[in-house]
Amino acid sequence: MPPSIESLDEAAFEALLGPIWNFLGRTDDPVPSDVIFVFGSRDLGVPRRAAELYAAGWSSRVLVSGRLGPMTASVFEKPEALVFKDEMTTHGVPAAVITTEVDAGNTLENVRFGMSALLAAGEAPRSALLVAKTFVMRRCLATFARQHPGVTARGCPPAGSLTTQRDRPRAAFAARLVGELRRLDQYGATGDIESQQTPRAVLEAARQVEALLSAV
Repeated sequence: MPPSIESLDEAAFEALLGPIWNFLGRTDDPVPSDVIFVFGSRDLGVPRRAAELYAAGWSSRVLVSGRLGPMTASVFEKPEALVFKDEMTTHGVPAAVITTEVDAGNTLENVRFGMSALLAAGEAPRSALLVAKTFVMRRCLATFARQHPGVTARGCPPAGSLTTQRDRPRAAFAARLVGELRRLDQYGATGDIESQQTPRAVLEAARQVEALLSAV
């Protein structure tokens, strides 16, 4: 019987997905910035990371964007942005410094609607620390680069390995990471994001993952 994703031990699973994870999870050192820009999801590690950045003094303003979506409707009782705001205030961020946007349903809308919400609040940021799930960080940055090239954006996802941040069963998680590579290609082709060049080692890792997934 050929090997499958489920037959790998944890070290082999992490080694297999590592090149993809490291490519997708682009991470920058924080610098003083105009706003901490938070992308909604169901991962409460995201608002907690934003709260850490605020507490460290990297920015005095926070924007959080996200509606109640398919992945969160069974988990949250209100829009992601409002759940994240509550989590950040619990961790010491004053509610008065948080701007919320509750209509965005995808990353492109997060950026477009979030920036519009900031402008409506009298803010015109030229720099932003982006906080999102690690494996969507590259796409968040690429979206900002395309939609708001005048804003200097840096990726500041939650810390942790792919093992500690895995948010679904192994096969589904591996498929999601490979799918994220496809999204980069697709959205780059449509012009929604800045085009990304995927390294050969990452493409080879994706090929190996797909082969193992087909054996499930």
